[in-house]
Amino acid sequence: MDSSTLIGGHLRLKDGPVSGAMGDVWTAEDTRLGRTVAVKFFARRRLMQQGVPTEFAESTARMFQREGHAMARLNHRRVAQIYGGGEHDGEFYIVMEYVEGRSLAEHLRAGPRLPLERTVRWTRQICEGVGAAHTAEVIHRDIKPDNIMITRQGDVKLIDFGLAYLTDATQTHTVAGTPLYKAPERWLGETGNERSDLYSVGCVLYEMLTGRPPFGTPQDDAMTVGRMHQDEVPAPPSAHRPGVPAQLDNLVRALLAKAPAERPGSAQKVAHTVGEILNVLDVTDDLAGRADAPDAHGSNAGLSRGIEALDSRIFELELRFQPSDQPLIDARAEHADLTGQSGDTRGAAALYNQLARDCQDFFGPYDVRTLDAFEGLARWNSRARTN
Repeated sequence: MDSSTLIGGHLRLKDGPVSGAMGDVWTAEDTRLGRTVAVKFFARRRLMQQGVPTEFAESTARMFQREGHAMARLNHRRVAQIYGGGEHDGEFYIVMEYVEGRSLAEHLRAGPRLPLERTVRWTRQICEGVGAAHTAEVIHRDIKPDNIMITRQGDVKLIDFGLAYLTDATQTHTVAGTPLYKAPERWLGETGNERSDLYSVGCVLYEMLTGRPPFGTPQDDAMTVGRMHQDEVPAPPSAHRPGVPAQLDNLVRALLAKAPAERPGSAQKVAHTVGEILNVLDVTDDLAGRADAPDAHGSNAGLSRGIEALDSRIFELELRFQPSDQPLIDARAEHADLTGQSGDTRGAAALYNQLARDCQDFFGPYDVRTLDAFEGLARWNSRARTN
């Protein structure tokens, strides 16, 4: 692609491309509106070079256009918006909102395990986006951590809504996406519906809670993973991570039901359920009366709001400071303590463990900041063992 050419007369390509089986994504400047956007090209020629029949590639390209038109009707804060599209040099493209941040997959790889509060909050936001798209009669069909962006403000934005149908349509000719989040009925050849998306949400939630998908690994043979989705029942998240509330175990079990009819009826219902679980992540009875539990966070909602505010603050500080700067170190320690006070003692220990190791790398093993972080790790580890 010639980056000196204006796409559609007003889009100047900048960074990219990021290539996938179905197309390429570029960062571009919209010269009319003065904003950064993402431009996704459908790789029709590439498909034909890989042996896809011309007629099939053409019909798939038309589906690409239709999905773009469908998503252009949806305007929701949890979904990356589609602004428009067109054709350039024989290839169709769509123009999307540019989301600045990191994918959920990157957060999961960075470790440690996500705190329960952040896991539940992000799951609720995922369901809000999924529900909005379902209301617009758009099915995602490829919900996975790579397609869930976390913005610089620490909020969820879902990407590639509706476009994954194209991957399914061409999977006999190209390498399809990861099978780790694919509902059982879709392994039987069905295109999937709203409850298939909810199954994928359950797989993502399971991984956020435990650090692993419910079935298989990325290195496993796809058909082996497919049989697991159809035949096996995963251990509850609490079996891998003690301290996971029973309500979350129950929700995961419902989302991962083999029969679609046994799953929750809508993403909105799941979002409501997750909101109630967020309130269960409480100051437990033995913590509520402790002197170290801050008065400002004397309720479930107060703790959740406090952790969310700290989460957002840490994301902002990461833009302004180096990882070793004191404001960021202090905010991470405060976040770990508040996580522990919410009842997620193992989450607090994991956060302090990461902070201690980072401080050791930054300042050495005997610096007061390193010692303070290891002390926090020991304190919350001790409380985790007694819970």
